[in-house]
Amino acid sequence: MDAAPNALTLASVLPACAALRSLGAGRAIHGFWLRRGGVPGANLTVDNAVLDAYAKCRALGSARRLFDGMPRRDVCSWTAMVWGLARSASPHDAVGMFRAMLSDGGGGGGAAPNEATVVSVLHAVACTGSLACGEALHSYALKRGLAGEQVVGNALINAYAKCGDARMAFRAFDELPEKDLVSWGTVTRAMAVNGRCREALQLLSLMLRQGVRPDGAVFLALLSACCHVGLAEQALEVLDAMRRVYGIAPGKEHYTCALDACGRAGRIDKFEEIVRQMPAEYDQQVLGVCCASVSEWRARGVAGVGGEQLWERFLDGEVDAVGGMYALMSKSLADVGRCEDACAVRQRMTARRIEKTAACTWI
Repeated sequence: MDAAPNALTLASVLPACAALRSLGAGRAIHGFWLRRGGVPGANLTVDNAVLDAYAKCRALGSARRLFDGMPRRDVCSWTAMVWGLARSASPHDAVGMFRAMLSDGGGGGGAAPNEATVVSVLHAVACTGSLACGEALHSYALKRGLAGEQVVGNALINAYAKCGDARMAFRAFDELPEKDLVSWGTVTRAMAVNGRCREALQLLSLMLRQGVRPDGAVFLALLSACCHVGLAEQALEVLDAMRRVYGIAPGKEHYTCALDACGRAGRIDKFEEIVRQMPAEYDQQVLGVCCASVSEWRARGVAGVGGEQLWERFLDGEVDAVGGMYALMSKSLADVGRCEDACAVRQRMTARRIEKTAACTWI
């Protein structure tokens, strides 16, 4: 610039740093502002822009120091901190920040949470799996008249789904005055992750009667529902309808779900048919699903199980599968008494320095 930047200039360029996740540029602009006498509190708009940039760049230590030094905070300041904590593996801290916001006078209207704040903390609740906290936030949203907002309603559906309450997820969906495509996709995914395949498929019919055209995300949720309960034929029908009726090209994740559904149902004979339809070459995820399913059914001694070429590609090291695939194959072999083969899979896993991340559950 051939003119000295002012506060408005910096407040305009800082969101670009946040969008690019460019922490270095954000720090440089913050340093420029400080050298120009921009101490915390000198300009709330710039402070919030810097805070938002730090939060979105995952520099939570810098964000918290700036936040604590601000003599005055508005709803944007609090929301930036809640958003950053919720998406930086600190969901419990995000909920704590929201409670602090309420204690700081949020109920009095000075810095009352808005829909963006509620959506951010609902994301944190979905990560923690705390149903009680989700219900409390739902009650708060109802009292503040925010539950009817589409973005809040969609976040409530997602939070209830992640907390394992499919009934309340559907209730939050049903109470939305206006439902967009995200609402339909979120509630369909809620049914899928909770093993309610029939309800997910019924939602598709209801969606079509309402004149809403499904997109790739909705079909992915339907395929995921079929995968969870091993409905291979329904998964193949959904995949075919997606491509032939609605003109949506299935992505890698859609084919992977269909393959997984066939594997869980023992329909290994359908693998080649699905793979032939795929526009892309085999990749790690797709081949991993194929090999894991083939290994499991071969280990059980199911007659007529094909996939030998895929199995050989895995043994030859052509498929660079993740640790979970190795663990699944080793367990499948061990379950049917093939201990030597199971040990061989584990040895191959050790030789290639592949580690299996330990699973965890909120229950």
